[in-house]
Amino acid sequence: MPKIFTIGFSGKSPDAFMDVLNAVRVRAIWDIRQWRSSTHVPFYSGDSLATALGTRYEYHPEFAPTSEILAGYKDGHITWADYERMYRELLAARHPTEGMTLDTLDRICLLCTEKSALQCHRRLAAEYIAEQIPDVEIVHL
Repeated sequence: MPKIFTIGFSGKSPDAFMDVLNAVRVRAIWDIRQWRSSTHVPFYSGDSLATALGTRYEYHPEFAPTSEILAGYKDGHITWADYERMYRELLAARHPTEGMTLDTLDRICLLCTEKSALQCHRRLAAEYIAEQIPDVEIVHL
């Protein structure tokens, strides 16, 4: 059964991050953040990750939340429940899994900032993928 991993880099050193990815044999990192810059830890900026990961790094903005949804949640104007609903509606409108196969998805890792997947869109994105393409196992790293 193909696996989709998710990982948040918050609290992980670059070495620990790479060790985790290599330990589970991640084939590709899908950066699904709206903003790919990191002022606190420059290693996690999109360009730096692309350099460190080479061809394993891919940017997938079709899975990123909109600026409005993200800012609304961060500013406290929308609840997590509303964020989940709005993000799921966004994915349903975008159809980001169109044309994807189990081979495309096997051993990818959805990347975001949040330490825990519980209240992070990477969990919602992985669940959406698994709903659209059956027989996918989700593993949160």
